[in-house]
Amino acid sequence: MKILKEEKGSITLFVLIAMLFFVMYLVGMYMLSANSESSLTRETARIKEIYEQGVNNIQDVYNTLERKNKTEVNAPKLVTGMTPVKWNETEFIKTTSYDEWYSYEDTSAQKQENTSKWANAETEDGSMWVWIPRFAYKINYTNSSDKSQGGTIDVVFLKDDTNKDFRGLDVTSTNYIDENGVQGAYIVHPAFRDGTKNGFANGEWNKEITGFWMAKFEAGYAGTAGDESSAQDSNVKLSVVNSWNGIENANIDTNYYGSRNIGDKIKYPVFQANRPSMNYLGISDVFDLCKDLTGDNNPYGFTNKVDSHLTKNSEWGAVAYLTYSKYGRNGQEVKINNVNANGENTIVAVTGYGASSVSALEDTSRTLATLIKRGQYGNWKTEQGQTASSTGNIYGIYDLSGGLWEWTAGYIAPSTGNYIIYGESLKGESSQYKTKYIGTSSDRNMNYNEIANVSIIGEALWETSSEGTGATSWENDYSGFVNSTGPFTRRGGFCSESSNAGVFAFYYGYGHCYYNIGFRPVLVTE
Repeated sequence: MKILKEEKGSITLFVLIAMLFFVMYLVGMYMLSANSESSLTRETARIKEIYEQGVNNIQDVYNTLERKNKTEVNAPKLVTGMTPVKWNETEFIKTTSYDEWYSYEDTSAQKQENTSKWANAETEDGSMWVWIPRFAYKINYTNSSDKSQGGTIDVVFLKDDTNKDFRGLDVTSTNYIDENGVQGAYIVHPAFRDGTKNGFANGEWNKEITGFWMAKFEAGYAGTAGDESSAQDSNVKLSVVNSWNGIENANIDTNYYGSRNIGDKIKYPVFQANRPSMNYLGISDVFDLCKDLTGDNNPYGFTNKVDSHLTKNSEWGAVAYLTYSKYGRNGQEVKINNVNANGENTIVAVTGYGASSVSALEDTSRTLATLIKRGQYGNWKTEQGQTASSTGNIYGIYDLSGGLWEWTAGYIAPSTGNYIIYGESLKGESSQYKTKYIGTSSDRNMNYNEIANVSIIGEALWETSSEGTGATSWENDYSGFVNSTGPFTRRGGFCSESSNAGVFAFYYGYGHCYYNIGFRPVLVTE
């Protein structure tokens, strides 16, 4: 098979140009059969795009075009340190083929569940990341007067950083007709939008973006238990060790690596399967640590051309909506990670596990050492484990239900209490890194029902729940909005939450270190 670039033989420039025109001719014949001049223009431009991206094998060009004629999404933006990977039925391995790398399949149209392959990439330390391409959404409620009864979520992928689908149609127009023939406007998800003009009210970014990367697993401890030298220091120092309302708790003075003291450097986490979930970090330290993933001498290989930060509620919402759409689980609930490792080295949860049902009870039958050594039962590679991912297969995001609760960068700002004690890094107004909600009451429902809050879209909070207390989110997930005592947000649920954990679950947090709260970051390419 001929190579288009870096020919080792004696192919002349004339032959090279002829081959390119030959490929363009074939594409033209294909598109003419569809009688679409505009489609021909788009496909010709697509060949140029493929060529410039370094796909230099003729068969790969064919494969890429064939894939793009199925479901088109914005191509993942790789950054320094990242390698695209595919699953070979045993492990993830490096791939150079766009066709083999990803395919965001419409599982409802194909009548095949769990076939969507979201793009995965690995960084130099083995951490894994999943690409969430820019999209617009529409929620169809079962009962619009009671949002807790659920519904369906339709998603349309968008071209580049525009409001247009890959047919060139504006999805925000009331005259928009989707591929199912249904007329009506879609909402461009705020996680991909420029929020500089509205004060980042919906958790937007500081510019229009084509997509973002989310850690495939919640943060895990790197290295070996009890051995601080086995993991790399970050540039962030502990501001609080173990505390409650500002009072140090002497009952817990160790963690996975051993004793901790204020001022000690926090170790960089890993985002891999079968790792003890990283806990006992306060909201401000987590916020700072996630921004430091691109710091000097980081283990991931990142440079300053990528922005890392703690997941915002808008980004969690984007993942929840894509998960629930036909490009993810098509309305199926993600199963819970219910493993509890019995507190060994103060560890509770372990990443990448799935229970036998969505509402399984907490599983305390295995120790941390057994889980890490054997990787058995519901680990991420098994059929059972994969039902706990956002796609129902190995290509999705894990630990969205259960494992640990996960801090997200949302808060209210009362003048006293835990916001002042623990929220140093989040203080102030909303920005592209954090979302401030209106309200300072001790009554969670009162804060939840603030008019300014109710108008927020895209976060899988108000759009998918009916109250700020109880279990009124879709799929019976927890609803616990922030209040003056617990001013910070967390998502997903804990391994013991059973049916109340899930991608739509939200709860309040005090901001201090705690055994059942972890985190994960998001990456945006610059």
